[in-house]
Amino acid sequence: MDRERMIGTWRLVEFRFTDADGNPGRPEDGPKLGRMEYTADGHMATATRQADGAYFSYFGEFELEGEEVLHHIEMAADPKLDGTTTRRVVSFDGARLVLTADPPVLGGPGSKASLIWERIS
Repeated sequence: MDRERMIGTWRLVEFRFTDADGNPGRPEDGPKLGRMEYTADGHMATATRQADGAYFSYFGEFELEGEEVLHHIEMAADPKLDGTTTRRVVSFDGARLVLTADPPVLGGPGSKASLIWERIS
């Protein structure tokens, strides 16, 4: 994975969810707004506003491992995520960054969530 291609600030433009049976989730249930930032020195931060108005956010360091990005969470809005590491499959759809969690932080085993990001800087 090209680390340099990920560096920058990204705006959430789409959310896709699939449950364990392959059924798509309702787009209106996904996050509505979001920002993600990756810095050249290995730091990251993200925040999204969920459909119910709640915020989901965390920051820490990141590293690439094959086609995955690992987010080493230093602090999160949900304290039980502090000190944990999440894995996301990284891909690009044109210029858009696609991060896919399998299973996602919010979702059961067998489900998948993809957040699609557009670069803003």
